[in-house]
Amino acid sequence: MASVLPWGTMRVAVLPLTRAPRIVTYYHFAIVPPPTPLAAQDTSRWHPQNLVKRVSGKVNSTWVSWGEAKPDSWRFRIFDFGERYFDKIDFEEGLLKKIDVKTAPPAKMPDNLAGEEAAAWSRLTVPLVYPPSVSSGPGALSELRTLLQKRIPLHNRGFYTYAIIAPLTAPFMLIPVIPNLPFFFCAWRAWSHYQALRGARHLDELLQNGKIVPEPDAALDVVYAADAKDETKPAAVIVTRDSLGQGMRLLDVRPDEAKDMLRAYEQAVNRVG
Repeated sequence: MASVLPWGTMRVAVLPLTRAPRIVTYYHFAIVPPPTPLAAQDTSRWHPQNLVKRVSGKVNSTWVSWGEAKPDSWRFRIFDFGERYFDKIDFEEGLLKKIDVKTAPPAKMPDNLAGEEAAAWSRLTVPLVYPPSVSSGPGALSELRTLLQKRIPLHNRGFYTYAIIAPLTAPFMLIPVIPNLPFFFCAWRAWSHYQALRGARHLDELLQNGKIVPEPDAALDVVYAADAKDETKPAAVIVTRDSLGQGMRLLDVRPDEAKDMLRAYEQAVNRVG
């Protein structure tokens, strides 16, 4: 019986949103984690991974509760400002930060691999599926490489900038009633940049090691069928909100991913409009 590999599978779907010269592309990263034996699962609440989940869950529930506060309260005003600010953050950051490098295929062969597992890693590939009507294999690889060359230094700089600024917000802790919002904002932005940086570096290493392999997928061409029929959008935009719905169904995206895809569309329109 074949042994269970200690890494998951990954598939990257490419959906160009605009045409040259300013190409904006949405990437859907589908990662299926490896099965974890029950004996290997650590259910301790203080396990680092479980602790991060608990803290993230608490932060998310608190944020949602602020959105349900009275419209004239400071909590709701902060929530409303935060949501509008979030929509302006580059959608690429949100995509990269969702890449779980712990469950994704390893970009480099782990030192402890041997025999069958080492052979499996040597055969490992990450499909980069693209719509052949608007893209090509070399083009899809080139655009992904260009994206990573831009995002890696950007997120590296963003992480260190907010990490340095965060301690300087300590005097705001003296203000009663209202939480130290400047600190939480800087901590959130630093963490977000760090997560995106990890995801971008992992993809870049996969690229450098030849693990990302382009594959045409004609099914994705349906997303671009309505392009010539819609005269309400900028000419450089090659998709519509409705056609993206087709892409959502093809890729079987989660509700949060569907929201990311629509945010990417709106930002693409603004960038070329």
